Amino acid sequence: MFSHSLFSKIIKKSTSSFLHHLLPRLTLHRTFVDARIKWVRDPFLDFAVELEKNLCHCCSLKNLLLSSPSYSLPISIASLHKPHLNLPSHTTALYFFHRYPSLFTLSPPNVKLTPQFLTLHKEEQEIHDSMLQKESAVQRLCKLKSREIGDVGSDTENLGGFEVGLELIKWRKELGVPMILRKECDDDMGCRKGRTVNFPMNFPPGFDLQKKVKDWVDEWQCLPYISPYEDAFHLAPRSDQAEKWTVAVLHEILSLLVSKKTKMRNILRLGDYLGFGLRFEKAIVHHPGIFYVSNKIKTQTVVLREAFRKDRLLENHPLVGMRHRYLYLMNKSRKGRKPVKNLSSGYGLQMSRSDSDRGTKCVSEE
Repeated sequence: MFSHSLFSKIIKKSTSSFLHHLLPRLTLHRTFVDARIKWVRDPFLDFAVELEKNLCHCCSLKNLLLSSPSYSLPISIASLHKPHLNLPSHTTALYFFHRYPSLFTLSPPNVKLTPQFLTLHKEEQEIHDSMLQKESAVQRLCKLKSREIGDVGSDTENLGGFEVGLELIKWRKELGVPMILRKECDDDMGCRKGRTVNFPMNFPPGFDLQKKVKDWVDEWQCLPYISPYEDAFHLAPRSDQAEKWTVAVLHEILSLLVSKKTKMRNILRLGDYLGFGLRFEKAIVHHPGIFYVSNKIKTQTVVLREAFRKDRLLENHPLVGMRHRYLYLMNKSRKGRKPVKNLSSGYGLQMSRSDSDRGTKCVSEE
């Protein structure tokens, strides 16, 4: 799983040497039809985003307390670190300490982690330290760094007078197979250039494409697939073929993330540094059957639709399982809540009526 800080560092780096495998110049210059694509709320994907509200903040506070040998800090000191923890501007660290007594124990003037929270952290670290997870993380990082594969890529940052860098020193050809083709590319013929690849699409109830838009999408799906690891910047930026390549790049980025979603600002910042400008944003808007934009938790989150069945993430990753265990522990703080029916059969949920008004949901195990 990419941490928010690691992902942010990667996408903030300049990638002027992005993609060095050139394709023959294509001459397709059709453009997207002049039609407005409406946004329709998907309650299941909204729920999947909203489910993790406050989880990142609680884990940031956890890591702060873990930086102390005693796993505790004076409350006043912890509060001073708020600007570095990405906590909401209107919320204090003390708010989280009071809100989640299953995670934090207040013994004024100090705050410390509960034994249960510490136990989950240690179990999560065991997953991160496993060889299987390390190999998975290395592969994902290599795929992100491969956009500098022409010259050995190196990102550096000055931290406290020390230069810290991330360099790709070896590239394995098999890592250049896009995630959407990984089940089909057992041989060279399966991954031949110019093949047609249809992106999986699904729409929420109530969504209906105009006929001329549907016809365009059907024709667009039949265009040759260009790998996100190829360079197609030579294509006319407003052509349909260029847009299909842009969608392929977006699809690959989201597929590499364990959660299959990230904040829109991460996507747009990455697009700027990769030279796509506004093309990422336009592609997301043009293809609501592939990507969904949730407006929950006071931000915009881009979700890869095909990775979910209703609100349930299909990939059974151990780190996703750890997230749900953290959420369950957070939910234990919410005593006296009236159970309500969950959106899908994947999770059992609890929330109070006041939570329902605010849209705040917590997860519990079946």
